[in-house]
Amino acid sequence: MKNDYFMLMGDSLNQWVTREGPPPEKQLVGVPWQQRPVFVAEPIKLRIRTGVLPKEPFPAYEGSCTPLLSARAKSLLEPLALSQLQFLPADVSFESGEVQRFWWLHVCRSIYCVDKKRTKGLFYSPREMLAIGKLGLDEHALAAIPLERRLIFRLGELLYTILLHSSLVDQLRDWEAEGFKFMPVAEWYHPDFIEDYDGP
Repeated sequence: MKNDYFMLMGDSLNQWVTREGPPPEKQLVGVPWQQRPVFVAEPIKLRIRTGVLPKEPFPAYEGSCTPLLSARAKSLLEPLALSQLQFLPADVSFESGEVQRFWWLHVCRSIYCVDKKRTKGLFYSPREMLAIGKLGLDEHALAAIPLERRLIFRLGELLYTILLHSSLVDQLRDWEAEGFKFMPVAEWYHPDFIEDYDGP
């Protein structure tokens, strides 16, 4: 199973900035917005820094590794009926004054599945990480969850990390989904955060 998952990596992250902020970060009791559905009264407002839009269908939003989908990309993903996904409207403004409608793909399922013995990184607590140097996944925790519920999810210990199952990645690649890239979890390595877990 260690080869079954990929990290979602932003390919064009620095091209996007927030005008009015991402989906509401107001929290329920103990539940961050990344772990629950969110509701927006109006489209999320974004502006593009360079005035050049990355190739569709999957440009990525700065700093979040959360893709902004074109209408075409949304139409491809919706029939898959993936659970715990939301398509939130996002209006992107260009230097020319043009505004285009995209769809913010909000992943609101999270799974705690870090294998602490095989993971190196900065732990804030047994269930919360600050950074990952090398990621090992708890195969038993994942195997206990039906595949359809773990095709795409946030890493519970580090919520801005989004993981995708290889079967979904293969589908996205078949669609020539550009704008973000995937990295096998087994290949992820960040030399600045190579520390062993020393907690309970």
